[in-house]
Amino acid sequence: MEILVSVKALDEVEAELLVLTVFEDQLDQIDYLKAIDQKLNGKISQIIESGEVKGKYREFTLLHTDSLNTKRILLMGMGKRKEFSLDRIRSITANSSRYARRINVSEMAIHDFSNMGLDAKDCSESIVEGIILGMYRFDKHKSKKKEEANRKLLQRIKVVTQDDSVKDLLKAGGVKGLALAESANFARDLVNEPANFMTPARFAELAQEVAAEGGMEIQVLEQADLEREKMGSFLAVGMGSDLPPKMVVMKYEGNPGGKTIAIVGKGVTFDSGGYDIKPAAGMLRMYADMGGAAATLCAIKAIASQKLPINVVAVTPLCENLVNGKAFKPSDILTSMSGKTIEVLNTDAEGRLILCDAMTYVQKYHNPDVLVDIATLTGAVIMALGRTVSGTLTNSDDLYARLFAAGEYSGERVWRLPLYDEFRAQLVSDVADIENIGGRSAGTITAAMFLKEFVDEGREWIHIDIAGTAMMEEEIARYVKNPYLPKEGGTGTGTRLLYHFVESFVNDAK
Repeated sequence: MEILVSVKALDEVEAELLVLTVFEDQLDQIDYLKAIDQKLNGKISQIIESGEVKGKYREFTLLHTDSLNTKRILLMGMGKRKEFSLDRIRSITANSSRYARRINVSEMAIHDFSNMGLDAKDCSESIVEGIILGMYRFDKHKSKKKEEANRKLLQRIKVVTQDDSVKDLLKAGGVKGLALAESANFARDLVNEPANFMTPARFAELAQEVAAEGGMEIQVLEQADLEREKMGSFLAVGMGSDLPPKMVVMKYEGNPGGKTIAIVGKGVTFDSGGYDIKPAAGMLRMYADMGGAAATLCAIKAIASQKLPINVVAVTPLCENLVNGKAFKPSDILTSMSGKTIEVLNTDAEGRLILCDAMTYVQKYHNPDVLVDIATLTGAVIMALGRTVSGTLTNSDDLYARLFAAGEYSGERVWRLPLYDEFRAQLVSDVADIENIGGRSAGTITAAMFLKEFVDEGREWIHIDIAGTAMMEEEIARYVKNPYLPKEGGTGTGTRLLYHFVESFVNDAK
């Protein structure tokens, strides 16, 4: 995708499609459209006055032109002015890109929004993100693609401004938006691959490609390595599969000697539930149980592409949770890498069992200043927060403030749940150091309490539960109605969230 910035009056723009926007409560204040309206003999004013255009959010009107250098104008409703935000830009441009694809254009131009009280670079980033995320489709395994072989695809985005002083900012924002959106779409691809394609070995191969592209160090720990490190908790989860587990460790060094952030992402490439087997309907999309690993890999990919001056270690423990004669069983007692023993009350609470050893490993060998884990961990978080907000728990108010701000900026919103000491009582075991589940009540919280047991004293740590947000289903999409999310399949949630969280530490130094 080519990103261009054009300093030009809107009525002089050359493009196959020009996107313009109006607010429903400011239809009488469209000065920026006057020159175009005059060249169109008042056509825009006429359709506004007639009520055909009301400016309501997601309303669209397509105009064909003869007297301009652009062939078509897409007039998009923005809703009320007070609702304007970066996320509204993403949504509008996502819708616009889908209309562009529908009418078979390869080039789309859009005005820059930077005269509306927002930072020019942020606006350009959001424009490009919305377009790239909005056009996403996963049709790799279809023998007949939705687009015909000779159909045009959007290849060029022009961001148009009348202010030459913001040209460089717009260009930088567009390049950044492209990198983040493409990384998020890659995460979607990873999550959407079924388990017979996305195995632990295949994920590790793709991680090696990402590391080579970004100039990063990478280490792939095989089963023998995991055994040598005495990762009894992680190894137990993978025992029911014929495919050996792997753990990928990637290191990006953007500021030698500076602060290091470790991100650990759950990578269960298929989860049957083990001997506590899931019902058939609940097992259907369990190839997506590696959404945390996908977000982790794609976040460090984006961080490396933007050369952020900070150090990041990304760890993705990878395995399948299946059933055979060797699979771990309810009531088993496992010994984790930390030495803590775990009583298994439910084999379907396996994510925390692989995360705890991966967290111990990264703390032992990389001693990060900040530890983050991200996982499709609990169904309870869906009951608490639905499908549009990820749950988060932490021992640090500062980390939550950073993650919350990153979520508000990226549109990947988070909400904090409490981590009071009283919840630890639900995990007390009579026969081991800790149980792996704490009963039906406060399931998301007790899962985080379990992980907290494996965080070194004094280390800042934050947990992100994306079980509700990593996948979209068609019946859910009807009420979520987010144009830059797919109607079905992986959302890429976590990629841009983690990027902006990490970036906040860079911004501290500025």
